[in-house]
Amino acid sequence: MCSALGVCRGGLRILVILSVVVAAAEAETRRVPAGGNLQQALDAAQPGDVVLLAAGATFTGSFVLRKKTGDRFVTVQTDVEETGPFAPGTRMTPAAAAKLARLQSPTSSPALLTAPYAHHWRIQLLQFGPNFKGYGEIIRLGDGSAEQHTLDVVPHTIVVDRVYVTGDPLLGQKRGIALNVANVVVTNSHIAEIKGVGQDTQAIAIWNGPGPFVIENNYLEAGGENILLGGAGPDIPNLVPTGLTFRRNYLSRPVFWRDPIVPSPTAATADIVAAGALAPASYTYAIVARRPAGQTSYAQSSPVVRTVTVSTPAAVRLTWSAVAHATEYRVYRTGPAGTTYWRADGTAFTDDGTAGTPSEVPGTGTKWLVKNIFELKNARNVIAEYNLFEHNWENGQIGYAIVFTVRNSSGTCTWCTIENVDFRYNVVRHVAGGVNILGYDSPEVSQQGRDIRITHNLFYGIDQTRWGGPGIFLMMGDEPRNVTVDHNTIEHSGTTLVSVYGGSPTDRREIFGFKFTNNLARHGKYGIFGAGSSTGLATLSTYLPDAQVVRNLLSEGVASRYPAGNFFSPPFDSQFSDLGAGDFRLLESSPFRSAGTDGADLGADLTKVKAAFGATAGTPSLDGTPPAQVRGLRVVTR
Repeated sequence: MCSALGVCRGGLRILVILSVVVAAAEAETRRVPAGGNLQQALDAAQPGDVVLLAAGATFTGSFVLRKKTGDRFVTVQTDVEETGPFAPGTRMTPAAAAKLARLQSPTSSPALLTAPYAHHWRIQLLQFGPNFKGYGEIIRLGDGSAEQHTLDVVPHTIVVDRVYVTGDPLLGQKRGIALNVANVVVTNSHIAEIKGVGQDTQAIAIWNGPGPFVIENNYLEAGGENILLGGAGPDIPNLVPTGLTFRRNYLSRPVFWRDPIVPSPTAATADIVAAGALAPASYTYAIVARRPAGQTSYAQSSPVVRTVTVSTPAAVRLTWSAVAHATEYRVYRTGPAGTTYWRADGTAFTDDGTAGTPSEVPGTGTKWLVKNIFELKNARNVIAEYNLFEHNWENGQIGYAIVFTVRNSSGTCTWCTIENVDFRYNVVRHVAGGVNILGYDSPEVSQQGRDIRITHNLFYGIDQTRWGGPGIFLMMGDEPRNVTVDHNTIEHSGTTLVSVYGGSPTDRREIFGFKFTNNLARHGKYGIFGAGSSTGLATLSTYLPDAQVVRNLLSEGVASRYPAGNFFSPPFDSQFSDLGAGDFRLLESSPFRSAGTDGADLGADLTKVKAAFGATAGTPSLDGTPPAQVRGLRVVTR
């Protein structure tokens, strides 16, 4: 059958296929040599083109991905063979990244950003260096400001694959990737050295993008939050970032970030020397090393203290060993007239009695700010599964690793919410606190946090002795609704297993739809405990009136304080093959095998947990040494 134009239906099909083939043939490979004009190549690229950057070359600037016509990807990558460490599906490593082309901004602007309406860009096999003094984000996809205030301008359909993004080891970086876009994938990448002094920092942050988002098989390292959804009010009205699939990622930070950024001077001496105007008295000297620590911040060491007694007018000569990367030192003198300091550019200073600058001696050294690992403040339809979360300690906050706290951060996001979250088959270890859930923001207005499911996770090393903080597994308050905690294995050192709060003594804010089932846990001194209430049934009656608490091991709790159908002995530690070595398999003789409400073993299904971390059964590392990739974590199963 032919149309009025004389084109038959069958022939039209052939013509369409031929046009696709011709378009594919017209796609170009555009090579950019070292010193070449990368922005010009990006602007000239057409859908289907591949822009190849010279391996090992550095391209300095702030490069923009612009809108193109068509639905074929423009691919930007290093000119390398996609084999070995560069093969698809392989997570980028620092060693491999050294061979890639490097993009770096010389200013506070991102090295790579999108223009409004940009779409169908694939960014892969590239490395990105830090911005000037660690300002802003290294990669900005979408716009987190009021410039992006309608959905139609939001960039979309972007893939970031096998990239290496790093802040400055000395100065840190505010943010790795800002992901305020639609339909985006970040996979197989390595983001590190995202840290700051006195401010939040994130490896990935999302607040003004609609989603969906797929973030899979990445290493994410940051101080404030390794990943954050929300935290700033979206400028797009009624926007809730929706549809996050967060899978097989490894989220961590170096344990040495707990130490002061600047080491203290060593080999310090204080000796009385020839005549000076320093009056007879006892003097205490404190020597502090200092250096820039990103943006406008300075970091300083803990002081090294020496005391001398001057019996006749004299001077005191102080010396010390150089501290790596220190740009200056301060010498504080405390005596009868108070405390003053002087600046020294070298490793020696003589106090001859000349007046200094009044100031108190600083306390402990400056540290990188650490808060949480995985945080939702405004999000809907989230699946977080098969991830490893580790190393969170009391610092900027008390140390909860996983945070689901709805926040209207700007005061204008009255629609902000957390809804429909599945947190499952994850490992959370070596942290100060487990999970923190909030129902409503206060005093700002928000929607209710609801429908949060925490299932089949292994939590261990929640240890207040080692990491500070509460040592609590779960804190909930201000009316979250429909929270399910089912089939988790929980090893914690705190006095409380589940802490609940909200309202006043005469008007408690009740939490409805709470289920705590099929878990293996230590009870601790207080177990399930509400503010102003008491353990167990009293808290359930006051705060959790329709709760289902059944088929849990609440080891060493008191049965009379809980609903029937729970277990309180034998001791938690005695039920596993080798708890001290991290072997959380239930013994064959355990009474908790097949004891769940569903006929399964109590606790996490470690077979499924292990599937994310490698096929070889073994023991998770307890010494703080991180595995090279998530799939390298060894979790023992049956």
